[in-house]
Amino acid sequence: MGSRPPIVSGVRGQENAASRLLIKQGLVSERPVQPVRRGALGEVGNKINAGCLNAVVAGKAQAAKPAVVTKARNLKSCKENAGAKTVRQESVVLSKKILEEAKNKAEAAALITAPEVRKSSLKYPDPDQNSRDDPQMVTEYVEDILEYLRQLEVKFPLKEKLLDSTKITSKMRSTLVNWLVDVHQNFNLELDTLHLCVSLVDRYLQVNKTITKSIYQLVGTASLLLACKYEEIYVPELDDFVYICDNAFTKKQLLQMEIDIVQKLDFRMGWPLSVYFLRRYSKLAVVKPEQHTLAKYILELSLLEYDMVQVKPSLQAAAACCLSIAVMNEVSEPSKVWKPALAYHTKYKYSDLKNVIYQLAQILTKAENAAFQKIPEKYAQPKYSKISLNYKLNGPLLRKLTASPGLNTVVRK
Repeated sequence: MGSRPPIVSGVRGQENAASRLLIKQGLVSERPVQPVRRGALGEVGNKINAGCLNAVVAGKAQAAKPAVVTKARNLKSCKENAGAKTVRQESVVLSKKILEEAKNKAEAAALITAPEVRKSSLKYPDPDQNSRDDPQMVTEYVEDILEYLRQLEVKFPLKEKLLDSTKITSKMRSTLVNWLVDVHQNFNLELDTLHLCVSLVDRYLQVNKTITKSIYQLVGTASLLLACKYEEIYVPELDDFVYICDNAFTKKQLLQMEIDIVQKLDFRMGWPLSVYFLRRYSKLAVVKPEQHTLAKYILELSLLEYDMVQVKPSLQAAAACCLSIAVMNEVSEPSKVWKPALAYHTKYKYSDLKNVIYQLAQILTKAENAAFQKIPEKYAQPKYSKISLNYKLNGPLLRKLTASPGLNTVVRK
């Protein structure tokens, strides 16, 4: 029985026949034959189409022949190539000139339109330089956020005499705020929640003059519920809100008042608050923890004061920041701590803050003997550094500020 030639060797010879022919003719260089891969599903990647192989061989043979080019044709093609190259160079030069002119015009326009901004931005260091890698600081948007809040406080201000034509007095308002501070502390809520709650109460009272004393507490409770929903992660139960009011109203009444507040305020909940600005200003001023705590204490005391309602939150925050630094550093004048960089970043010069600082100094001084003691008691706790008991609150600076006459009226800026 004759021996049968192996199938593999026959296939391999057919695959490489064309390659060996090209090597003999000198059209391609000789190289080692790569081993044929045999996958489980057969060789997929190295299958050779006969038509494609013929086309490749023909193309290589044609490329090996030297091209016959006449002298006239060669000169003509060289001229065309030279012309094309010149056009490309001219277009690149023209594009560069256009870009340079546009850049120079933009720089000139910037110098003309905003010389002070450019000068100031170069003069003062970037306050967010060390926090640009922290996503929680949103440094890319912080200036836009502050500018938006400034626009809101101008567009939707609280009126100077918002209690006029209502049946609510300033004493009733202070009583409600003092009670809300106590409830806020018992629920262990965020500071922003308290400030937003008081803002909602005042804004609702500004658009609804029919509120009476009998439902004023209901307005405060519903505002606190709304503020919790806006600021808190975990909101207290409705039963808890009813309980803290000693069952003075039902859950249905609470929900109905909540709906009415939202509708009257046109579903606007994101109001500018002084604590929002204070955090930014404290970072700009690089304050110490005690200085920041004192500023928070001052702003919380100002919630009780009806005369402070019309002062813009950003202005209150700047004045509180300046006063707290001055008190804790025991300087002779608050103007000494309000540096040009702070004036640039906050948009307030010291002259803008002066009257508000005197007003806050009076509020801070009389807090010890005031009728409403929930806030001083709160800030006498160790977690607030017992700031309301600090001896510096009876220092010469506050005595000097409260003794100055003729600076009791706060003017809206």
